[in-house]
Amino acid sequence: MRIIQSEKPRPLDLLAVGPGGLVAASTFVFDAPGDVEVWDAGTGTRQCIHHIPDRETECIAFTSDGRFLFVGATAGITVIDLHSGGKTAVSRFAGSSPDFVLSAGGTRLVVVNQNNNNVECFAIGAGAHFSLVWSGQSDWREHYAPALNRDGTRAALVADTVYGGPGGRPSQHIQFYDAQGKFSGVIPLDPADPKAGFVFTADGMKLLVPTGSRTVQMFDATTGAAAGELVHPGRPYVTCIAVHPRGIVACARTNGTVTFWDAEKREPLRTFDWKAGKLVSVAFAPDGTLAAAGTEDGKVVVWDVDV
Repeated sequence: MRIIQSEKPRPLDLLAVGPGGLVAASTFVFDAPGDVEVWDAGTGTRQCIHHIPDRETECIAFTSDGRFLFVGATAGITVIDLHSGGKTAVSRFAGSSPDFVLSAGGTRLVVVNQNNNNVECFAIGAGAHFSLVWSGQSDWREHYAPALNRDGTRAALVADTVYGGPGGRPSQHIQFYDAQGKFSGVIPLDPADPKAGFVFTADGMKLLVPTGSRTVQMFDATTGAAAGELVHPGRPYVTCIAVHPRGIVACARTNGTVTFWDAEKREPLRTFDWKAGKLVSVAFAPDGTLAAAGTEDGKVVVWDVDV
């Protein structure tokens, strides 16, 4: 286990673990420095920093080979070549305030343009090349918080009509898309209790949804039916969820702990407590050998995983 300190104390609620022991972190908290830092987890040495002046960072993700880091911010998506240090702003997303998710397998990227609510899915090829797979748009729904299953064949995101949908009534639900971008089911939500940060289980059969409490809800990713809950003891609430390739679910909490769960049995397996402070993020490497958790004051805890 190693604890890495950011040069700028801030909530590190954006976290990514890449191949080869790379860890990237930033924040989407308003008015906090959105700079993206990348470290070597083995030595704790910072490899690079991507400055985002006067901009909010939305999301970060490594490509499957660990060479590129995608950074989404108000200005668009920047692709950072971690070998050469080169940075490329993707013109297609300029000024779009994108919210994106990269599949754990690294083959698909779903991007939500938060300016026009357009949703697009791209295949990611060699050299971080983008190739459009499908596109969909709604004139009245606000889309955000995309999630992808491991191979990128199923997507989910929030469709929000808090400003008035059909009949002028606010509504919110999680909307599923299949591999061709067709709607494949919904999960109704309470618009007074917005959701984000949900993830698919490793087999893609269920969706895990944090509730802003100690409970994580589970839904069938095909029918949208409720499929159980992961209920933590005590009052501290779950701030982030990550899924290991072998199926273990990790939940970070405000009391500084990470609990591993058997999602099928809905049983806790092990709890880690490094006394590092409130945790606001958790993530696994693509092969599951390394995990990391970010704190609200700029620390990243990294540890080897044996499951």
